[in-house]
Amino acid sequence: MLRITNLGKSYGSARVLSGIDLDVQPHDVVAIIGPSGSGKSTLLKCINFLERYDEGEVRFGDELVGYVEANGQRRLATERQTNRLRAEMGMVFQNFNLFPHMTTLQNVIEGPIQVKGVARDEAVRHAEQLLAKVGLADKRDVRPTKLSGGQQQRAAIARALAMRPRLMLFDEPTSALDPELVGEVLTAMRELAAEGMTMVIVTHEMSFARDVASRVVFMEGGRIVEEGPPGKIFTNPDNARTRAFLARVLH
Repeated sequence: MLRITNLGKSYGSARVLSGIDLDVQPHDVVAIIGPSGSGKSTLLKCINFLERYDEGEVRFGDELVGYVEANGQRRLATERQTNRLRAEMGMVFQNFNLFPHMTTLQNVIEGPIQVKGVARDEAVRHAEQLLAKVGLADKRDVRPTKLSGGQQQRAAIARALAMRPRLMLFDEPTSALDPELVGEVLTAMRELAAEGMTMVIVTHEMSFARDVASRVVFMEGGRIVEEGPPGKIFTNPDNARTRAFLARVLH
């Protein structure tokens, strides 16, 4: 579903991603872990071209993300071409990004109606199903300011799912939440994984990564240092940097 090859990204003279290779198959749940500043969030944003990458490529299915190839040359894709692919990748951020002037339901139906041209009745019906799924059926007419942080993040998940994405991207979705609210968001994500949703998750929640991910990727210094099944990464990593990181965060 997703193939990243030799991906590189710099901000001026600062190198933030180097030589990233990563394949994601349908129904994979890939957890990306690593210290702050290791390039995890930048990698996620390059996948759907919220950040422009400088080298290598990101392919979603058979299509190059963010660029168009012709006659051996590569040029930037139009915004419309990029948005068409983005519409198939749901993105959940750290800070919810809900529209404060809209109700929860309005937030969820906005994308399908405005971007995909879905009829309002159909969008509302699907949104109500999704709000029930994430435990917010009784909050459909409430504005985000009246929701807890955990409820806002679950609404953001419903909003992303309303676009019927093939891939879900999560950028540290619990990092802005009070500790007692983390569990309700992780529960919603666990249910998505159990249903077979393909997911790439940047997370500091090690127990979640260990229990739910099909594969764990450890990044440091803008590179993938090690990847493998959770059982291997968390109990017997090959790389000394992975071992040192896990020793710090697990104890």
